[in-house]
Amino acid sequence: MSYKKKVTICSSGSLVKKAKEWQKKLEEKNYQVIKVPVIIKGNYAKMHSLHYKAIVESDILFVLNLEKNGIINYIGPSVFAEIAFAIGLNLALKKQIKIFCLNLIPQNLPYSKELLLWKKLGWIKKWRKI
Repeated sequence: MSYKKKVTICSSGSLVKKAKEWQKKLEEKNYQVIKVPVIIKGNYAKMHSLHYKAIVESDILFVLNLEKNGIINYIGPSVFAEIAFAIGLNLALKKQIKIFCLNLIPQNLPYSKELLLWKKLGWIKKWRKI
């Protein structure tokens, strides 16, 4: 089977079930989901290393920013770091990783200004309906 694009899904670990639902939706639309978030048990460094390696191989970084702890469209610090990593790869190594957020960027996080700037620069886009 020939896939459209390779996708890594990023989200809070508490949204693993929703991430798997989105994996299925994306795969039904012929995207190859190469990594989804998991609950980390055991070797924290190894699990993060695998996730970052998947980002390097991806065409799309899909940010599943849903509500968490009463924060609408939540993007946690780990996902913020993953977005920054993908942007760094694009800028420094001329990668072409497209970064999409499922929902709008929240405006009440410590790093919201940075995320909104990156959106304004076109480095992050809102996901379109599939």
